[in-house]
Amino acid sequence: MYMKISVFIPIFNEQQVLERDIELIVYVLNKLPAEYEIFVVDDASTDNSTIIGEKISKSDKRITHLRYEIGPTRRENLAQSFQKATGEIIVFMDIDLATNLANVPNLIEEVTKGYDIVTGSRYLPESRTKRRLFRLIISKLYNVFIRCYFKTRIKDHECGFKAFKSDVILTLVAEMGYDKTLRRGVFWDTELLVRALRNGYRIKEIPITWSDPGTSALSFRREVRTLPYIFKFKRRLKKERGLKIVLQ
Repeated sequence: MYMKISVFIPIFNEQQVLERDIELIVYVLNKLPAEYEIFVVDDASTDNSTIIGEKISKSDKRITHLRYEIGPTRRENLAQSFQKATGEIIVFMDIDLATNLANVPNLIEEVTKGYDIVTGSRYLPESRTKRRLFRLIISKLYNVFIRCYFKTRIKDHECGFKAFKSDVILTLVAEMGYDKTLRRGVFWDTELLVRALRNGYRIKEIPITWSDPGTSALSFRREVRTLPYIFKFKRRLKKERGLKIVLQ
C-alpha cells in the first residue's frame, strides 16, 4: 500500500545537534517502506540553527526548513506547520531524540492498524527509561493530576513522540487554535490528547526506550505557571459534551 509520512521536528537553538540528529532521523526513515518528507520547524532560534536548517534543506529536497520569527512558542508554531504536510500520517518528535529512534516503525505501524493517534509512553510496564529522580517525580505528579482532573486513562500526557492520521491532527489543531498569549506552554501536548479523547478518537500508547536528555522543557515552575490556563480549559470543556474515553 502506498503511504507517505510527514515528519515534523521542532527546534529552538539546536545548533550543536541539529545536523547530526537530522542525519540519524533520515537514516531511520530510509529503512521504512514508505515515502517521507521532513519539516524542520525553527521556533525563532537565536543561534545558528536557522543557517544550519537552511543548509540541510538545500542538500535534500525531502527536507524543508520552516522559520518562525515569533517565539519560542514550544508547540504553537509547530502545530500551525502541520498544514504543510502532504502525507497520510503526520509524525512529530523532539530533536533531542530522547526517544530511541528504534521506536519509529512501531509508532507508524500502529496508525496503519487503524488508530487515530499513537503516542509514546514512558510509563508503560514495557518501557525502558533513564531519568533523574527530581524530574521523574515532577512528571509522575503531573500525570496523576491530569488523569484525575480530566478523567483520562493515559499514562504519559507529555511525551514528544507522536503519530497521527493527518486529518485527525489537522482537525484537533484547528479546534485548539493558536494561543497568542503563549500561556498554554507545556500543556499543549496534554490538551491535544484530552481533546482527542473528548472527540472520540482512538488513541494507542506504545512502550518506548527513553533517556533524559538533560534539556527537558518540564520543570516545576513552568508546570505551575500553566495552572490558570488548565483551570480555564477545564471550565470550557464543562460547557461542551463530556469526555468520551476510547483509549485501548
